[in-house]
This record gives sequence, C-alpha cells and structure tokens, in this order.
Amino acid sequence: MNRVTAYELLFRSSANQFESGVTDDALATASVVRQAFGRIGITTVVGDARAFVNMDTEWLLSRRIESLPKDKVVIEILETVPIDEQLIRRCRALSEKGYRFALDDFNCYSEIYEPLLEFVDIVKVDVLNLDPASLDEFVQRLRRWPARLLAEKIDTLDSARRCKSLGFDLFQGFIFGHPALVGDYFPLVQ
Repeated sequence: MNRVTAYELLFRSSANQFESGVTDDALATASVVRQAFGRIGITTVVGDARAFVNMDTEWLLSRRIESLPKDKVVIEILETVPIDEQLIRRCRALSEKGYRFALDDFNCYSEIYEPLLEFVDIVKVDVLNLDPASLDEFVQRLRRWPARLLAEKIDTLDSARRCKSLGFDLFQGFIFGHPALVGDYFPLVQ
C-alpha cells in the first residue's frame, strides 16, 4: 500500500468542481485524452505509472482507443455501460492486442459480467457501497476470476487494513492522496 502504480484521470469542467458534472461521457473522455495524451503528454501527467481512463460505450466501440499507448493506459469500463456481445467481443479483441481493462464501481455481481471477468485485469470495488459482511462475500466471489481487486474510496487506515486483510491487491482513496488539477481542470486521483 505504499507505491503508486496508476492515476485515474477524471474530467472536471472547472477548477472549483469536485464532482464530475459530466452530461456527456464521450466528450469528457475526449477532453481527458486530448489533454493528457496530447497537449501535456502522458509521461508528464503520470510518469512511469499507468493512467486509468473512464470509457463509455461510444469510446469502447470506437477506433480512438487504439491511438492510446497500451503500455500507459487502463481502459476503465464505466458501470453505466450496457454489457452485450458486441461490447464483449470488442473489449476481448483489445485485450488480446495488449490493452488492459478495469471494471469501475463493481458492486453488484451478475452473470452478465462473467465474459468480461475472464479477461479484465482489475475490478474496482466501491467499498463504501457494501456493508462488511457483503464486502467479504463479494470479495470471495470475485476471487474465482483472475482479475486483481482494487478497493475504491479508502479514506481511513482502518478501511485500508480491512481491505488488505480481505485480499484486495490495489487501493484508491483520499488516505493515499487528494486530486490534483492538471491541464484544463482534470484531476489525478491516486
């Protein structure tokens, strides 16, 4: 729990905005990609770490993803993305090309996700959304799959210790660092 391996790049429309306020996920992603991977440069933004970038269906199905450096990006599938055969085929093909994937805010197990769980690299679990007993059961269920588990919204040392004892591999939250604005208003979250 003491080494930064990635940053989550998030869109914000102003420097004073802590919530995304996003009404168009595709435009928000385009802005983040344009700034981090274009204007500023991804190495300047994240150094040797990877960049988690939220993607909606439009981005996931587009060819724009393939312009991103697969060694620097983790494609984060938003929880609002409908899972269907077309999406699964596309993500699997990108995975076979070397792109890494994360499932965002994964708090409700459903068999519909199983084809994705076969190849996603990281499952991000919002630990504040589950009571302790449900979290323990959820982690045990996810351990059947090869993905690494990331505990999101870790804000206390007790929460970090509990998640580590449950077997989480990665951790994200304010206890590790607060968002920093980079470029035109998108924060990096550790």
